[in-house]
Amino acid sequence: MAYLNWTSDLETGIEVVDRDHKMLVDLLNQAHDCMGAEEEPATLGSVLNALIDYTAFHFAREERLMQAANYRDVDAHRDMHAALTTRVREIRTRYASEPTTVSAREVMEFLRRWLIDHILKQDFRYRADVMAAPDAVKAVDAVSLASPAGAPPARGSQEPTAKPDPVASDPTLGPPGIEVPFRTLSALVVDDNPNFRIILRTILKGLGCPAITLVEDASQGLAALDAGEPPGLMLVDWRMHGMDGLEFVRRARAKGVDAPVVMISGYSEPGFEDTAHAAGVDTFLEKPITARGLTLAVAAAIAARQATPASE
Repeated sequence: MAYLNWTSDLETGIEVVDRDHKMLVDLLNQAHDCMGAEEEPATLGSVLNALIDYTAFHFAREERLMQAANYRDVDAHRDMHAALTTRVREIRTRYASEPTTVSAREVMEFLRRWLIDHILKQDFRYRADVMAAPDAVKAVDAVSLASPAGAPPARGSQEPTAKPDPVASDPTLGPPGIEVPFRTLSALVVDDNPNFRIILRTILKGLGCPAITLVEDASQGLAALDAGEPPGLMLVDWRMHGMDGLEFVRRARAKGVDAPVVMISGYSEPGFEDTAHAAGVDTFLEKPITARGLTLAVAAAIAARQATPASE
């Protein structure tokens, strides 16, 4: 059962805002679901990272929207965003230095208080202005999850409110700002950790993926490939019970599946990347993941697959 259900009283009627809020609700429910689980600390790290990325992304979009609609209290709203962002970053910093001091319950309670208070008490205040200026919604297109530097400048500053994350400049993930056609991209997620599968689905849904198939092991993944149209993207865990991710990718390639592959792992071994590339893996993503890191890894995988000769 979900910890917080999305209900009509949370809807602002502004599609892009409601979509962002729904993803944040999904992250809250994910924090709740991993409470007490054996892998809670590792899974919670990815929830926190996704929260940081998507909060910055949502706030940047929301500030663009308010500015384009000439909302009179945009500066005060931006200040609230800054305070909330600081709190989230404090939790993640504490988690990075001492994971056991941050619990899923703390994250869950913070998110619940923020979502209910901020949506119902603050976001509804700019609703009328945005509804009166329908073209304002187009302003959010300037902000991407890969590089949300399109945010409007903060009061008294030329710097964007949403600071670029260092991962956006990581050369192993490809250049920042690459647009990925998530809204037309189907995805197959192969991972034996149920909570991690849900995290990946939450992020992919937030990015707009219309079709996401989750399977719990490599054998089910191969069956999914045999049962339907090939996916546009495959996210594959390396270490799984039974057949591992490398063997899954080898067999998928042998079936003629040419979809970009991102391999996800919490650790590596000497020579692993060369072996994985030879198996057909396009790029890698390390746990705990970030939403922005996933976006960039997918972009890099697509670019790598496009550059791979058909004979391979």
